[in-house]
Amino acid sequence: MRLGLTERGITEILGVAEHVAGLTAAAAALGLVREGDAGALSEPAEPEPAAAEALAEIAAWTAAAGAGEEVPSFWRLLAHRPRLLAATWGKHRLVLGAGELDEAANSCAALAVACFRQSPYWVAELSSLVRARCAFEDPQMVELAGAVMHYVSFNTIAHGMRLAAGHDDMEAAAFH
Repeated sequence: MRLGLTERGITEILGVAEHVAGLTAAAAALGLVREGDAGALSEPAEPEPAAAEALAEIAAWTAAAGAGEEVPSFWRLLAHRPRLLAATWGKHRLVLGAGELDEAANSCAALAVACFRQSPYWVAELSSLVRARCAFEDPQMVELAGAVMHYVSFNTIAHGMRLAAGHDDMEAAAFH
């Protein structure tokens, strides 16, 4: 077992990482910084019914997670394309919801990816979520940031030195 996780747990972390990497790229493309700053885009004046339904669900989830009462601007901007909003929100719920890992662990993994991707928007949004969901205070947030910093540097060094993993020929069953 790696990190004390099963193959399903590792796969779940990879899903969170891939999802948040995509979110950070989209937030950067939309010019989002944090609530109230939507760059050159404006929110739809009157979202279509399908988008309004998704936005109501997002508002309820955000409030229940303790991450605020307002729908974050990322989701409000996606309301321009209700199908994209629904698909992205569905994936967000799936990868940040409990699975092999609990919601708190997935939230921490998501914040770690946003930190690595250097997304001011998602670092702020996910920090809010982690503080609420995990009851993290400043010392825990610094510890999480320190772990991200440490492993980003390890990965950078290993990549720069073109180090092989040393277990490329192993099968998944060997990690148990």
